[in-house]
Amino acid sequence: MSIATKVAALLVAVRRQDVEELSPVERQRLANLCRYVASLAEPATGAPERTGVLLDLKSGRRAE
Repeated sequence: MSIATKVAALLVAVRRQDVEELSPVERQRLANLCRYVASLAEPATGAPERTGVLLDLKSGRRAE
């Protein structure tokens, strides 16, 4: 059994009460770790990062 499989099984068992019992620092650390593992689990899109003037305009950024 891989570590990822063991972690997934452990996460299934985590209850809201378990998370609420954590200190704010521990809760934030858990959230950061979960986001990190989720980013590993998501397939890479392979799309190049979009940059440029049109993206700046869409996001509302303008040169002053």
